[in-house]
Amino acid sequence: MFNNNKLILKYFNFLIEKHNFTLLPEYNYVWEIHTEFIGEKIIIKIIFDGSYFVEILKPKFDINKLIVENKRTIDYEYKNYEHYYLSYLDPDKKIYNSIPNKKFYEKNLDYCSTLLKQNKEIITGDLRKLTRKYRLCVKFFQKLHLNEKKRNKICFLLSK
Repeated sequence: MFNNNKLILKYFNFLIEKHNFTLLPEYNYVWEIHTEFIGEKIIIKIIFDGSYFVEILKPKFDINKLIVENKRTIDYEYKNYEHYYLSYLDPDKKIYNSIPNKKFYEKNLDYCSTLLKQNKEIITGDLRKLTRKYRLCVKFFQKLHLNEKKRNKICFLLSK
């Protein structure tokens, strides 16, 4: 039997232990399995549909409704969230390719947890690195062959 929660906690338990996120009960939606971690300002939503991917949601409503009223993110319309895919942080798949060989689905979980650990501002609710403006800025400076650290810093400041 496939134990989705146990596998997810293997890679994402740090959200609960170090960042005070709340893990909501896992649920099925159509053919997907959804697991949601609720933080102070954001929701980290892990979706399994044969492989794992992570969505970052920033609600335009009081985030505590999800916990207090026992709601799921799908109980609200998608337009009520700012939403981003975590993989936006690794457009060239450099980090993904650097992860040692594992089972495909475990590699995706390791990849996503690594992205979050390397971008702690996302966990605190600062989603500038996920915006289209930031990604376009990075691509622009890549063409100018600007050092990656400087490029990211400039783009981070410009995306305010």
